[in-house]
Amino acid sequence: MNSDTTVPRCQYIAGLNQTKKAVRAARVSTVYLADDADEHVRRQVLSLCAENDTAVSTGSTMDELGKRCGIDVGCAVCAELC
Repeated sequence: MNSDTTVPRCQYIAGLNQTKKAVRAARVSTVYLADDADEHVRRQVLSLCAENDTAVSTGSTMDELGKRCGIDVGCAVCAELC
């Protein structure tokens, strides 16, 4: 029996620029976009994800996304790398 039963842990990256780079490099499983993010940020992220066929999850606040990423401030967008 294989004793290595660990499941790979997903990493989160925070911020618009880091998320855009990761989406373009096809390293992202899901992008999380805050409902209270500025509209120009929301448009950029939604457009880029549509172009790259990347899943987008909404319904969170900037504070919730910041906590998801382990940072003490809110963030408009973050990405899950698995």
